[in-house]
Amino acid sequence: MKKTIQTMALSSLIATSGLFGGGNIAPVVPIEEIDPNPFYVGAGLVWAGVSRDCFCPPDETTRLKDSTWGGIIRAGYDYNQYVGIEVRALQSSIESDWVDKTTHYGIFVKPMMPIDEQMNIYGLLGYGHTEVETDCPFLKDTFTHDGFSYGIGLEYDLSDRDSDKEEGAYDRPIDRHGEQEKGWGLFIDYQNLMHNEGPDNIKTNIISFGITYDF
Repeated sequence: MKKTIQTMALSSLIATSGLFGGGNIAPVVPIEEIDPNPFYVGAGLVWAGVSRDCFCPPDETTRLKDSTWGGIIRAGYDYNQYVGIEVRALQSSIESDWVDKTTHYGIFVKPMMPIDEQMNIYGLLGYGHTEVETDCPFLKDTFTHDGFSYGIGLEYDLSDRDSDKEEGAYDRPIDRHGEQEKGWGLFIDYQNLMHNEGPDNIKTNIISFGITYDF
């Protein structure tokens, strides 16, 4: 019995020495805090459709329709995974019959809704400045409109979702849905620039598509 007690005491002493001596205890690794950068930029192509009334002698009004291609740039700031703010500018003046140029820039609130881990649907609600230069068969003029503009679109995230960044601790709530990871993405959207504005009832809207980069 005495021998058994001595054996147990020796085993306990060895285990205690191993515990305090570092033994096989793994060191505690602190979790790296990740501060996601909320800024992003984008660029792409834009298709602009325009229609207007045109007075033609002797006494007739014709509704003209035309379309043209151009480019768009955009930049934004995501406050969280559900809302952001975006500024954008575009100009289209390629392959047009009577629309010389469509120019637009504005600032928008951008509500977002994740569809899955890589795709967002988003809206655009804001204020824009739009200029449309037209060359009606009997009149060349420029119409300018400042006011409400709206749109809707989709974003697709191409970033590496298995990167080490996934293992960190974000300093704000994040669901890793949509355009929240660092890297490249794709977008396509529709935007209404003006609707039946001015004496010629000008309508213009755009479809844009291109790439984005989240910092």
